[in-house]
Amino acid sequence: MSDQSATMRLAPGLGRQKAGGGGAASSGLHIPFREALLVALAAGLGYGFDAYAVNIFGMLGPTLMKDLDITAKTFGIIGSIFLVGYTIGTIGFGMLADRIGRRDALGWSIILYGITTALGGVSTNLVAFTGLRFLTGIGGAGELAVGAPYTAEMWPAKVRALGTGGIMFSLYSAGYIFAALCTLFIVPRFGWQWTFGFAIVPAVLVFIFRRLIQESVRFRHAKAEIERRLHEEGIAHPRVNIFSIPGAWRRIIVGWLLYIPNACGYWGITVFLTTFMVKKFQVTPADAIYYAMLFYIVQFVLSYVGTGLSDLLGRRVAGILGALIMIACTIVASTTNSFETFFIFGGIMIGMLGWLWGVGDTYLSEFFRTTLRGTGFGIMVGGGRVASIFAPYLVGLGIVAMGPTIPFLLTACLWLGTIIGYLLGPETHGRELEEVQL
Repeated sequence: MSDQSATMRLAPGLGRQKAGGGGAASSGLHIPFREALLVALAAGLGYGFDAYAVNIFGMLGPTLMKDLDITAKTFGIIGSIFLVGYTIGTIGFGMLADRIGRRDALGWSIILYGITTALGGVSTNLVAFTGLRFLTGIGGAGELAVGAPYTAEMWPAKVRALGTGGIMFSLYSAGYIFAALCTLFIVPRFGWQWTFGFAIVPAVLVFIFRRLIQESVRFRHAKAEIERRLHEEGIAHPRVNIFSIPGAWRRIIVGWLLYIPNACGYWGITVFLTTFMVKKFQVTPADAIYYAMLFYIVQFVLSYVGTGLSDLLGRRVAGILGALIMIACTIVASTTNSFETFFIFGGIMIGMLGWLWGVGDTYLSEFFRTTLRGTGFGIMVGGGRVASIFAPYLVGLGIVAMGPTIPFLLTACLWLGTIIGYLLGPETHGRELEEVQL
């Protein structure tokens, strides 16, 4: 579908909106499903590669700590430094997407973290390795910060969560599974360095694929509207300060309430997931990776269960239900001394991360107008990631001081923030973006 035809299919009311994009509903917006699906796949494949680049570090925790001669505390510090980059990249790439477009911003994202992940495999210096992980975080953060708003702008209202959170986070889970397979088969034969160096291959392939998809129809229209006003009025339309929009602060706070648990819970648990199993249940590192891979198969499925329920029953219902299940499973998985019990409830615990992130990714993509959607999403998710910077360090410190149980158990408290956030937020499911955005 050409740029012109896509714009022509917009509802007449949408064409007369203010450049900010906060006016009438775009019930006449027509985007062929094939185009929407290609965008979701392009964003999801990049997010899946992000999962590979991000989680290969935590997955290889016991091996890296041994080869680099570092403690769990130092390992946690490296993980936190990575998350500093992730926070910067989340906000930065969100803003970049609102300026140069969704597709081009995603291109820069994957090139940056593909190269830096690969270079991490040839680095023999701990400082250099840590610096490369920081840069990988900056680049990798762009995948969610740009990909979720991009996909949300392309998918129809009735199934927006399945397309945005479902496809994107299920492919993130698939990326983790792929990383586990590479770890199990590449590391014993060639060493852990090759799992990092291999990252350049999918990065290049996904970059090429992204050059074949179209830019967001909504973004193109918003840009054309600004250019039209510039031509008619002779002056550039000033950019709107997101914090000056009535109701914006409330939505930003809701976003922080959702993403502090999401980010802290994810990084606090997954960075040390294999370490937890090795230390508490004395499984081998290879077996721990295998079990973690099985957990992510559960996550793949629950990504669709959660987002499907949010399209059917509402974002708030699905989000609160997911948080309650997560709290219960985290308590059981953390405190049990039976590996069989941990295997069941730990698998659901990891799986529920896909549910909660999938619903949250979609929900926050619906909060702000097209010209500020990337910026708003970046600020909300970035706020959660600021808090998550300390999660790997604190969990690593806690494991050293108290053993693995208590640090994991404490993460259950995080999801109370999720419940509060959804209670304070608006319901958005089944409605066009133009009806619910600020």
